[in-house]
Amino acid sequence: MTIRDVLVIAAAATMAASCSSGGEADAKDPGKGPAVVTDDTARPDKLVQLKGAEYVKVSGLPDAAAEKRVNQALHGPIDWAVGWAGGTLLPEQRAECKGKSSIVQTKVRFGLRKQLVSTANAIQIIPCYEGEGGLPTVTVTVDTKTGKALTADDVFAPKTLEKDGLKSLWDKLSGPKDDWKDCELDPLDRKDFFPGKRDGDPMESPAPAGPLLTPQGLELIWSTTGTDCNNFTFTAPYDKIKDLLNPTLHPHLPTSGT
Repeated sequence: MTIRDVLVIAAAATMAASCSSGGEADAKDPGKGPAVVTDDTARPDKLVQLKGAEYVKVSGLPDAAAEKRVNQALHGPIDWAVGWAGGTLLPEQRAECKGKSSIVQTKVRFGLRKQLVSTANAIQIIPCYEGEGGLPTVTVTVDTKTGKALTADDVFAPKTLEKDGLKSLWDKLSGPKDDWKDCELDPLDRKDFFPGKRDGDPMESPAPAGPLLTPQGLELIWSTTGTDCNNFTFTAPYDKIKDLLNPTLHPHLPTSGT
């Protein structure tokens, strides 16, 4: 099976998952609120072609400046993918491409979609050269009232991202922990929740540990570049981890069983 076959299968699976949204749009006015749209922009300077790249766009906010900031953040995973695909292209790979562009696609899955809009953006790349590699699923959560993109410090209580707090969070999460152990991955660390350069990468990549806020609870999505041991999803209902979350989030979170 070639890398293109794998990417096609992965894209199809993610598309199926994205059809099940995690909330309700504004039924009274479908022209307002969050909606999935696509980007087909060509970036020949980066040797990148976006093809049906999904992202969430919010419209109808009373504060135009906040709406602009929100939409910049929600488009951020695509912007990063374009920069990464172009910025990490080696001279010999560029020569192999012979002017052809790599194809970048994204599929969106909604979490919450009220004042807080939370999304998981699965990025796929079909390179213009022969090679292995994968791009991550990147989470974005925005406050549509303030226009702020939430960081891990906004999602979690201050002590949660310390050593003892992260151990408590890990213990309360459900998911493929045996697979994580088999991969010999390190325990969660504060730096995993923030963007940065990792493992000799030439440029910054998104946080490996991304929180997705859903109607059912928290999903912690571990996703990095690469092909091995780079995608895990762990979950916990809000009532189980409420003490580990930033108190400012509590009014926005569904109660258990909704």
